[in-house]
Amino acid sequence: MEIERSSGILVHISSLPSSYGIGDFGPQAYKFIDFLVETRQKIWQILPITPTQSPSPYSGMSAFGGHWWLISPEKLVENNFLSKNDLKMIDLSKFHDDYVAYKDVRNLKEELLGKAYEHFKMNDKEAENKLKDFFEQQRYWIDDFTLFLTIKEQYENGTWADWPDPLRRHQSSALDQIRQEKKDRIQYHLFVQYVFHQQWFELKKYANNQHVKIMGDMPIYIDYDSVDVWAHADLFQLDKENTMKPTVISGFPPDQGADAQIWNMPIYNWNDDNVKPRLFDWWIERLRHALNTVDMLRIDHFRGLESHYVIPVDIKTQKPKMSEARWIKTPGDEFFTTITRTLGKDVPLIIEDIGALTPEVLELRDRFQLHGVRIAQKGFTYDADNMYAPHNFIPRSVAYTGSHDNPTTLQWWTKEASSKEKRQFIDYIRRPIGDQDELIDGLTLEKHVDKHICWYLIQLVMQSASNAAIIQIQDILNVATRMNEPGSSDMDHNGPQNWSWRFQWSQLTSDIRTRLKTLTQMYGRDLKYGKSIPPDDMVMKDSKCLIQ
Repeated sequence: MEIERSSGILVHISSLPSSYGIGDFGPQAYKFIDFLVETRQKIWQILPITPTQSPSPYSGMSAFGGHWWLISPEKLVENNFLSKNDLKMIDLSKFHDDYVAYKDVRNLKEELLGKAYEHFKMNDKEAENKLKDFFEQQRYWIDDFTLFLTIKEQYENGTWADWPDPLRRHQSSALDQIRQEKKDRIQYHLFVQYVFHQQWFELKKYANNQHVKIMGDMPIYIDYDSVDVWAHADLFQLDKENTMKPTVISGFPPDQGADAQIWNMPIYNWNDDNVKPRLFDWWIERLRHALNTVDMLRIDHFRGLESHYVIPVDIKTQKPKMSEARWIKTPGDEFFTTITRTLGKDVPLIIEDIGALTPEVLELRDRFQLHGVRIAQKGFTYDADNMYAPHNFIPRSVAYTGSHDNPTTLQWWTKEASSKEKRQFIDYIRRPIGDQDELIDGLTLEKHVDKHICWYLIQLVMQSASNAAIIQIQDILNVATRMNEPGSSDMDHNGPQNWSWRFQWSQLTSDIRTRLKTLTQMYGRDLKYGKSIPPDDMVMKDSKCLIQ
């Protein structure tokens, strides 16, 4: 895949403005696309939109389903699933403009979707046929998905490993009984996915019609308490004889002074030759579904597709045995060969090639010509050959001021950058003429950088050789609240917390819009054909003039 020279904004849908407590697929999402068009951005990068049981979009309970928290109440009215009076009855005072109150949002969405389902059944004569057709289109995953959600409602406490044995082992006779006894509830969950699908693809079509591409995000792992681990238990390393719980879990070793990370997600049976063909088939279906949902896809933790970090656990207590943790080779070459053979060599994948990189990881990336990422914040810690220094960015990469896992630029500069990094940054951007006391708008360069650090870093990313430049929206707004603090507890309450940050339209001032558009055009990220077209008098028309 080749990405044209372009730029875009990283902001998750939940962070958009909305009257109903969380950003969604409604009018404000369309307004955000209009903002991207106005400022000449061509990419909107979002975080995963699969369903979760917690605020983190990376704790997926399904690799295929859509998150109902993102369904728009206004679009439910527009599509005749609700009446305007249904929305007038909502107490909006419980919601906040600057963060997501997750408990209230969850309760509201479930209430509205329940009403919408009843209205759909009673008022749409084609309701049953519409759901039947949708089911057939999504057959690979949606039967297990709707069953899983329905059974979880029946056994609220614990995970699927605590269900009666026939259910936890996915026995067809037990599942048939659930289908008969809970038919209406299964249909409700099918309806919710039908609505999600309808609203998302209307939004995506609007973006694509405005020449804006959606970049999605896919975690390499999924939660243990997920439909995929339950329905495809043989693909994961579980104690299949007894508990059905993981025998090993994923994580990351200590890195640059930081403690080891324990992600608590099950690991695939990568190296079981009997399982591998089915595992690859599942991944192909997962990628095919995701690439139908978005235009290009970033895969999180690419490192794990070359070698994966394995943490053995005590089967009964599930406590990690960190002293036995180790890297194990992943059949990455075989995996990507299968992927590209099935989905095409131009499969639009961007990979997160950061964290404990080895020559083998980079060789795997380059062998399949995958776009890596470059994080500009990391460019001023090491020497001049640092791959994250902007002068070392390569065209086949996506440049970031920082990702959702990084501090915002303002936070990095004021709280986390070392004095060495700051000195190196200042020297990096210092003009080659003039003395140390030269003033910019009456300020020394150091003071000017302190005031405008976000735009300095944005400019470096925009002018880099990377084909795509992605800016965190917090950096455009010059705010210090980050989306994710890795390693923090995953809470679920009504106050500000991890993954809850939202912006407001008043923050996107006309000055910000003008600056963003100016830099985008200045550095050739808004060219009509994605590359420069020289004037006629610069084109060599006589091949004899070419240097041999």
